[in-house]
Amino acid sequence: MRLSQRVRTSASTSQVWEVLGQPARWPEFELVLKRVRGGDGPVATGQVLMGVSRFASLAVPIDVLEAVPGCRLVLRVHAAPGVVERLTFEIVPLARGGSDISVSVVVEGLFARAAVLPLWLGSALTTRVLGVRAERLARAARSAA
Repeated sequence: MRLSQRVRTSASTSQVWEVLGQPARWPEFELVLKRVRGGDGPVATGQVLMGVSRFASLAVPIDVLEAVPGCRLVLRVHAAPGVVERLTFEIVPLARGGSDISVSVVVEGLFARAAVLPLWLGSALTTRVLGVRAERLARAARSAA
């Protein structure tokens, strides 16, 4: 099952990537995460990270399948036994400035059908919070200029 969300921001693709491209910053927009282990520095294709859940302090394996700075990030998250989600973040520059951020989730596994609604709601919240974080960076940059 594939779910997708999209948000528009005045932030540039590089400003969005400033948040998205640093695993240590993922808890700023992914509210389920307390921290990410193994991700000091920029995200890179092939990394294996551990996301620590904010609610139960459980470690969740996260595989970085693709990382293209400023453009695309693809993750495989072993969300729960019987549920694997493939998250794809795409950042597209807009002709008049700013960016579109789209997040798609493909849910697979034995319990995928039961996980669809919570994961869809979670991806909607994640997309919007990421847009807000990037928007704050854009505002700060405009204020400093």
